[in-house]
Amino acid sequence: MKSKELFWMRLKQEWEHRFRTIKSIVDWTVFVYFVLPATVISFFIYRSWWLEMPNWMDGVPIQLLALFFLLLWGDHFHTYVREADRIFLRKNKKLFLQLKQWGIIYSYLYQCLSVLGVGIAIGPFWYQHFQLHTGDFILFSGLWVSLKWLIMAIKGKWNVQVRGWRSLLRGIPFFIGALIVWGLGFQFFLQQNVGWLLLLIVFNTALSILFVRHRFTSVHNFEQDLTIDELEKNKYTEMIFQLSLDIEKQSRSTSNRIKPRLYTRSNRLFKTRNEKTGYLELFIKAITRNSQYILQYMQIISVTAAAIILLPPVWLKITVFISGAVFLLTWVGNMWRRTVEEHPFVRKYPMEIGFFQAKRIVTIASLIPFIVIVGLLVVIRIFLFTHIPNL
Repeated sequence: MKSKELFWMRLKQEWEHRFRTIKSIVDWTVFVYFVLPATVISFFIYRSWWLEMPNWMDGVPIQLLALFFLLLWGDHFHTYVREADRIFLRKNKKLFLQLKQWGIIYSYLYQCLSVLGVGIAIGPFWYQHFQLHTGDFILFSGLWVSLKWLIMAIKGKWNVQVRGWRSLLRGIPFFIGALIVWGLGFQFFLQQNVGWLLLLIVFNTALSILFVRHRFTSVHNFEQDLTIDELEKNKYTEMIFQLSLDIEKQSRSTSNRIKPRLYTRSNRLFKTRNEKTGYLELFIKAITRNSQYILQYMQIISVTAAAIILLPPVWLKITVFISGAVFLLTWVGNMWRRTVEEHPFVRKYPMEIGFFQAKRIVTIASLIPFIVIVGLLVVIRIFLFTHIPNL
C-alpha cells in the first residue's frame, strides 16, 4: 500500500469516527425538532444580514476582530500514526515518513479551509459593516492562519502529557508571546501596512515549518506523534459529548498521583458539621481538585470581561454582562448536579433543606468573583481610556 492510500484511508476513518459520535447523541427527533429548524432559521438570519445590517451592530468597532486571537488555540499538526505502527510501519521508514508528511500537509490545508469557513460566516459584517475588501480579508486570514501554524508547531514540540502547574508555567510566557505577535500584526492590519504584515506572515509560516520539520523527517518521535493524534481524536469526542445532557462527562484524570494535591488527609473545611456544610464541602473539594472545572470558570469570566471591554455601546455591555451571569449560573447548576446531586452517597439521602441552602450559597459565592473581576477590569479600562485617549 502506498503512503497516499494509507493516509486517505485513515483520514476517512477519522471522519467516520466523528460522524458516528455525532449520531450517538443526535437522533432523528433531535435532528427534526432542533437541528433542522435551527439550520433553516440561521440561513434566513444570515441572508438578512447581507440585505441589511442589524441595529445591534451600530457602533461596533473593527477592533472587535482582535477576538479572533481566541480561536488560535486547541489544534495540533496530525501525523495519523496508530499504535500498531510501532510494529510494522517503523520498519518501513519511507512509508512511515511519507504518511506523516501527508498528515502535516493536510493539517496546513485544513486550517486554511477553517479560516475560509469563518470568513464566510462573518462575510456580511466584513463587507457591509466594516466596509473592508477581499484583499483585506486575505491579509487578515494570512496573519491569523500563519500564527496558528506557528502555535501548532511549537505545541508539537512540547510534551502534551504535562498537566497542572508545569503546564501553566510553560503556557503563560507562550500565551503572552503569541499575544504580542498577534497585537503587532493586527496593528499592521489596521494601519494598512501591507509590507510589514506580509513580512510577519512569511516569518510565522517559515518558523512553523522549521519547528515542525523534525516531525516529518524522523521516526524517533513516534510516542509524541501518537500522543498528539490520540489527543486530537478524543478532543472532538469529548467536545461533542459536552453538548449532550444525557451523558455524564466527568473529566478523565491525567495524573498518576496516589493522593490529590489538595486536602490530602481529607481535612474538614468547616468546624460545624451538618447537612449544609456537608454538601458545601463535597462541592468545594470536587471543584477545586479538578483543574478543568477551574479553567472553565475562569474562561467564562475572561470571555465576558473581554466582550464588555471591547464592545462600545452601553446597552450591549449590559446585555453581555447579564448573558455571562446567566451562563455562569447555568454552569454552576450543571457542576452541582454532577458533583453533588449525582454523587452515590448523596443519592442515598433525600434532598432536605440543607441541600437547597448549600446550593444557594454556592450560587451566590460563584457570582461574587464574577462581578468583582469583571467590574474591576471595566474600571481599569475606563481609567486607562480617560488618561490615555489613544488607547
